[in-house]
Amino acid sequence: MIQTFARRALQPQFRSLARFGQSNEEGDVSFLEQVYQYFDKAAALTNIPVDMLNYYKKTDCVIKFHLPLVRDDGTVECIPAFRAQHKTHKLPTKGGTRLSEHIHTEEVEALSLLMTFKNAVLELPYGGAKGGLKMNPKKYSKREIESLMRRFTIELAKRNFIGAAIDVPGPDLGTGEREMSWMKDEYTKFAGHLDINAQGCVTGKAISQGGISGRTESTGLGVFYGCREILEDYEFCTQAGIPAGLRGKSIIIQGYGAVGYYAAKYMCAYGAKLVGVAEWDGSIYEENGIDPDELQAFKESRKGVKGFPKASEYHEDESVIYKECDIFIPAAFEQTVNRTNAPKFNCKVIAEAANGPTTLAAEEILIKKGVKFLPDILLNAGGVTVSYFEWLQNLDHIRPGRMTRRWEETSKYKLLEAIQISTGLRVDVTKNQQAAKLLEGPSAKDLVFTGLEESMAVAVQKTKETASKLNISLRMAAYYNALMTIHQHIDTAGLR
Repeated sequence: MIQTFARRALQPQFRSLARFGQSNEEGDVSFLEQVYQYFDKAAALTNIPVDMLNYYKKTDCVIKFHLPLVRDDGTVECIPAFRAQHKTHKLPTKGGTRLSEHIHTEEVEALSLLMTFKNAVLELPYGGAKGGLKMNPKKYSKREIESLMRRFTIELAKRNFIGAAIDVPGPDLGTGEREMSWMKDEYTKFAGHLDINAQGCVTGKAISQGGISGRTESTGLGVFYGCREILEDYEFCTQAGIPAGLRGKSIIIQGYGAVGYYAAKYMCAYGAKLVGVAEWDGSIYEENGIDPDELQAFKESRKGVKGFPKASEYHEDESVIYKECDIFIPAAFEQTVNRTNAPKFNCKVIAEAANGPTTLAAEEILIKKGVKFLPDILLNAGGVTVSYFEWLQNLDHIRPGRMTRRWEETSKYKLLEAIQISTGLRVDVTKNQQAAKLLEGPSAKDLVFTGLEESMAVAVQKTKETASKLNISLRMAAYYNALMTIHQHIDTAGLR
C-alpha cells in the first residue's frame, strides 16, 4: 500500500518554489529551476511523502566527458559530451541526443526529468534520460560529425551508458536517422557479438538499419493527435474562447523542423490553417493560409523561410508569433515563451511541441489572459512512443505486421465472400482499385500510426479526467498522473 502524509503538511514546502516563480521580480529562472517549479507545484497536489518527492526530483546519474576530434584541417578540438539518467526505476532509460552549442549539465538534467514524466504519462516502460554534444553541427563536416557520434557511442558503452536494456538514445535537436544509424553501427561493432539485441541500442535509425516506418513524422503527428483529441472537448474550447474542433483553426508555428512541419502537415490536412511560421532567418505570415508542403520544399532548398513567395508578410525577427491566431505551437527550444514576451501573445491556445517552451512566470501571465495550454510532456510524446515501437521491433527481430498482414487481408476477403453467399450479391473488387485497397492488410506504418493514435488518445483522456476531478490545468494533471505512476512503481518495488 502506498504510504501517505497529510496533504497540508506537504503544501508549504512544495509551493515555495512556485511562489518564487510567481513573483519572479528578477526575471525567469533557469531551465532546470523551471522544471523543478512545475514539479513542486504538482507535488503539492499529491499525498506522496516529502522525502520520496525529493528523491523523485533528483537526477540519479549525470556524466560529462570530452571527445577529441581531429578536424579536417588536422587540428584537434575537444568537444564536451553529456548524458543524464534522471530515474532508473525502469530500465532501459530513454531520451534524445542533441547537438547544440547551448547544451550543459543542468539542461540535460532538466530534459531527462521531462522524459521520465513523459514516459510515465504515456505508460512507457522507461526511465528518463537525455544527452548530447556541445557543438553547432552546421560548423562541422559530415566526416567530423560521424567521427564524433561514433566516439560518443564508444565512450557511452565503456561507461555502461548505452544498450537495449540499459539506456536507449534517440534523435533530438541537430540529430536524425543518419546520426542514430552511426551510433547503432558503432555499438554493434563494439558489443554486437555479446548482445543479440544490440540493434535496439538506439531508436530513430534509418529503416535499413532497424528503424521503423513513421518515426520521422511521429512527434509532429502526435502533436496533431493530441490537439485533435483535446479540441474536441467543448468545455475546454469554451474556456479558451474558440469553437470546438480543430477544423478551421488558425495556426502559427515557431520552428519549422521535422516536428513543426509534420504538425502543420497533418493539422492542415484535417482542416486547420497555417497562417504564420517563425524560423532562424525570420518569420512569414499569410492570412489566407500557407501550404505546409510547399513551405517545406522551399525551406529545404533555401535553408530558411526568407523569400517564400506565397507569404504576404516577411519580418526579419520572429514577431509573427505574436499575431492573432487560435493556436500557437512552439516547436523550437525551451523557454521561448517567457516572462518578457508573454504579454505580446495573441493566441487562444498554446500547444507545446517543444520541450519546456513555457516558463512558469509566462504561463501565469497568459492564463490571466485566458490562454489555455496543451503541455509538452503530453503533447510531444509521439516521438518516444514510436521509438518504443521501434525498440520492440528490434527486440522481437520482426517488423510489425509481418506475420499478420496477409492473414488480415485474407480474413477480409473471406468476410466479403460470406456476405456475398448470404445476400446473393456479387462484388468483383478486382475491377475496382479503390475497393481492393480497402481490403488490404495494414502496413507497418499503418500499425505504427494507429498505435500512436491509440496511445495519445488514452493519455489525453486520462489527463482530462484528472484535470476535471481535481479542478486543475492539463499541465498539472499530466504532472500529477506522472508522479503518481512513478510513486506507485517505486513504492511497490521498494528502494533497497
